[in-house]
Amino acid sequence: MRTADNDTIVAVSTPMGVGGIGIVRLSGPRSVEIVDSLFRGKRQISQLPTYRLTYGRIVADGRQVDEVLVSVMRAPHSYTTEDVVEINCHGGLVATQTVLEAVLRKGARLADPGEFTQRAFLGGRIDLTQAEAVSDLIRAKTQLGHTVALSQLKGQLSQTLTSIKKNLTKCLSLIEVSLDFSEEDIDFINAEDLTERLSGDVSRLEALLSSFEQGRIVREGVKVAIVGRPNVGKSSLLNLLLGEERAIVTPVPGTTRDSIEEWIQVEGIPFNIVDTAGVRESNDIIELEGRKRTQFHIEDADLLVVMLDASESLKHGDKLLAQMLNGKKFLVVLNKCDLEKVLSAEQAAEIYDYAPLVEMSALKGWGVEEFNRELIALVTKGAGTFRERAVITNQRHKDCLQKARGTLEQACEALSSGLSFECAALDIREALEALKELMGEVTSEDILKEIFSTFCIGK
Repeated sequence: MRTADNDTIVAVSTPMGVGGIGIVRLSGPRSVEIVDSLFRGKRQISQLPTYRLTYGRIVADGRQVDEVLVSVMRAPHSYTTEDVVEINCHGGLVATQTVLEAVLRKGARLADPGEFTQRAFLGGRIDLTQAEAVSDLIRAKTQLGHTVALSQLKGQLSQTLTSIKKNLTKCLSLIEVSLDFSEEDIDFINAEDLTERLSGDVSRLEALLSSFEQGRIVREGVKVAIVGRPNVGKSSLLNLLLGEERAIVTPVPGTTRDSIEEWIQVEGIPFNIVDTAGVRESNDIIELEGRKRTQFHIEDADLLVVMLDASESLKHGDKLLAQMLNGKKFLVVLNKCDLEKVLSAEQAAEIYDYAPLVEMSALKGWGVEEFNRELIALVTKGAGTFRERAVITNQRHKDCLQKARGTLEQACEALSSGLSFECAALDIREALEALKELMGEVTSEDILKEIFSTFCIGK
């Protein structure tokens, strides 16, 4: 990705396909000039003040391309901090693509993925954590994911990091003054006070780090595999959770031979639910392949839902499955409780390590609320709300914060050991560099390329 050029870029910012409106977005020094050369209306685009919308036509090569509404946002008061012009066309593949091609012929170039947001970052409008939040906002699968991303975009995480940076900078300045006047009988700061200041920042970094697992879950979702021997009700549970007949349900064991995946949300957390083939001894080639895929999903899943049939005693397949779990986190569902009960919760608990257990009937819809409650409890571990605090959501954040926390802990150890302030100062500077890297103040071009390449074109 190009990170420092003076090109005018263009892209279609709305999804391709049939729709009411398609938006062609330009950013750069020639945005107004290029659209002016194509636009026919009562006023030229160059005559419009910023944040104005005007009606007209796009004309290219002497023929009308489309009726449009054009908005202009002048630098530096725009998303990218450059001149931005948006052409609101009719939706559909042909209209937007024809306008895009006309703009390209006038000298704009097609934007790289995420280049509009990258220019906003390079222009100083947002920091790198906020730029990443833009991508999270677009990809949010639930309202809670949207809330977390919007909070980060508004700067909740940035404000916490900026506060920590200010304190570390203050500590460094006090150390430098103390060293400069070391021969004077003046105490600008002592080791105890400095340690207390740094310990407070360590605590704040630990609080952010503790939010990572939950932030990742909200951002990426939780993969849940429904496993069990054939005909215990796995597909019925999937259909119940989805509220539709997604999987085929029959009394014939082995109906599900391939995995079915769907997304649901429970209390704002996205779950990728996988209905797997039943686990049992079989010489059927197709069933053996299904079992291999089930094993893959068991290993790949964040959480398992182990289903048992309460109307039957434990079978060999149930015990075989217990051996396949490999220490995974799981929830046991004792299904078919609408029938005469043969298998008790106590008997099931014995072979499944007394994991959380829910009694339900997927066919009748019994026990769904308890199932959801146990599912959320296993995922969140009582983490509380995301709405009141800063949250980190990806591995890059975690890595930088761990480095900052580690070096500050070293600084505290140096001070408590009676080492000179110079040793602590070196560690504090390393912590500051890690936080600056997190916020994008000191970041390599390779890291920027990796981050923005995951964005869609047009954002």
